[in-house]
Amino acid sequence: MIKKILLSLFACSIFLAEDVNAEVKIGKGTLTFNVGVSSQYIFRGIDQNKDNTSAFVGTDLSHPVGDFNLYLGAWTGAQDSVAGAGGKEIDYYAGITKSFGSATFDLGYGIFTYPGADTKATKATAEFYGKLTIAPDKQPYTFGLAYYVDDTDGQKNGTSKVDRNYYEFNAGYNFGPVQGFASYGVWDKETKTTTLSLSKELVGVGFTASYISADREGSLSGLDRNRDYAILTAKKVF
Repeated sequence: MIKKILLSLFACSIFLAEDVNAEVKIGKGTLTFNVGVSSQYIFRGIDQNKDNTSAFVGTDLSHPVGDFNLYLGAWTGAQDSVAGAGGKEIDYYAGITKSFGSATFDLGYGIFTYPGADTKATKATAEFYGKLTIAPDKQPYTFGLAYYVDDTDGQKNGTSKVDRNYYEFNAGYNFGPVQGFASYGVWDKETKTTTLSLSKELVGVGFTASYISADREGSLSGLDRNRDYAILTAKKVF
């Protein structure tokens, strides 16, 4: 039912006129909304919805605070990887960004929740993150680094716990007609993932085609075997 509602919302959004803007001004800040659907929900190389289509909606608030920019956001999507969660995931995140010339720093905190999950350990996970993006002026390319630090006291493995930190290297290139993106990420004891994507906006909707290659990283991985995915995502921001 949740998935059908989200898919209906996205279908309706495609027919909105391009000049319709639901962006809300809050002082010097802005509040935006997004809705979309992906042919599969892949998180760091691991399928989250049993190879099924996953719809999602989200909202983001951005507001300047002194020399920094503060942002808050929430996102929910269809998933079927956590028992008892009712087929949904709800995420919350907050952080600050600051630019120094061509470099932009992003420091934040994210929480992944699964309401109704069968065990306390799977109801929520959280992590700190830091990102650096280099976007030289008047150049068609960007480079980025990201590091995510587990804040859920690790994941249980028998009587011990194992941290699940994640780090990523990425790059983007503006080809004109389409935007290219590539990344390589390592999730400790879980996966090593390479992603190649091309994005294009049509009739006010952003479409992204991605190829994802994920390799198992150790016997504790939630990935049962090395996998390749071909994903198509459509997203509209209001």
